[in-house]
Amino acid sequence: MKSSVKNNLLWILLLAAISAITVKVVTSCSKGFSWHRFEHFLDGADPMWIVLAALCAFGFVYFEGLGLQCTCRFFGHPFSAGKGILFSATDIFFSAITPSATGGQPAALIFMMRHGTPAAVSAIALLLNLVMYTVSILLISAVCCVVYPGILLRMSIAPKIFIAFGVVVQVIFIFVFIMCIFNDALILSVCRWGLRLLCKLRIVKDYDEQYKKLLDMIKQYKECGVLLRKETGLLIKVFLCNMAQRLSVILVSVCVFLAVGGAPAEAFKAFSVQTFAVLGSNAVPVPGAVGVADYILLSGFGQLVRDPVSIELLSRGISFYATILCCGVLMLAVLIIRKIKNGGKNDI
Repeated sequence: MKSSVKNNLLWILLLAAISAITVKVVTSCSKGFSWHRFEHFLDGADPMWIVLAALCAFGFVYFEGLGLQCTCRFFGHPFSAGKGILFSATDIFFSAITPSATGGQPAALIFMMRHGTPAAVSAIALLLNLVMYTVSILLISAVCCVVYPGILLRMSIAPKIFIAFGVVVQVIFIFVFIMCIFNDALILSVCRWGLRLLCKLRIVKDYDEQYKKLLDMIKQYKECGVLLRKETGLLIKVFLCNMAQRLSVILVSVCVFLAVGGAPAEAFKAFSVQTFAVLGSNAVPVPGAVGVADYILLSGFGQLVRDPVSIELLSRGISFYATILCCGVLMLAVLIIRKIKNGGKNDI
């Protein structure tokens, strides 16, 4: 327990350090930017659109919880909307502070189990959300590429590389998921070969432990796949929840764009910029994809406005920094309350 807390604190400190460096680099390298000018930028923003941006950021948390609710209710283990928000906040917070969002689902799984949801049901609910989450961003990105391909084409080479990497990683994830459903023996042999290679290169240690995790993962994927083939109604519900979650976080930047006088006719272009930022930063092994997401946003908004730095700082501040802060505060409050109720004993 102490080791886990220590590791989490180290990740939080690393995220804070990377974030501070990113903001410093972004603001220092931008011609014409000053914090005084940024204050005027904030003063001139339309409060109504900023409030809508904050509501969209809340929607990012709420709709993930709703997707978890749908799946757990289907298996006969319903929970309240408040618990759904807590589980979602846990996933979002730990995804933000760990590389490639690796810590989000394990942390959410622990919270769900400690609040009465069986491990198998929790695992399938989280996995189903992850699959639908990935499908949603690929679908939205495809629409943006068709409607406004110029936004992507005019970006510099580095953002294009990140976006291409994001596409490849997420397509591979979907492919592996499908293969686990229809040909788990083949995917197991391929993964086993890859695991041996990683162990020989000393990138991964303890082959037996990692192999056990691999078997558990394939088993979960297969169980989830069987569910998808049989329960179309549940599949559609969870997909719509995750689509709403993706749209919520993307619309934060659109609201900020409109709040500072962006042309309504170019709102979908702003939507496309944020979509590509999400796509390109999703698989980057950096806590919160800090730096990468900012770079893609600047490359995109630079095509639409004269002051892309201010829009990037404000939209990122709402959609990422304020959101994970609120998620962290919510988790901490719940932990403190549960500890008080349990007489000072650590429960989670």
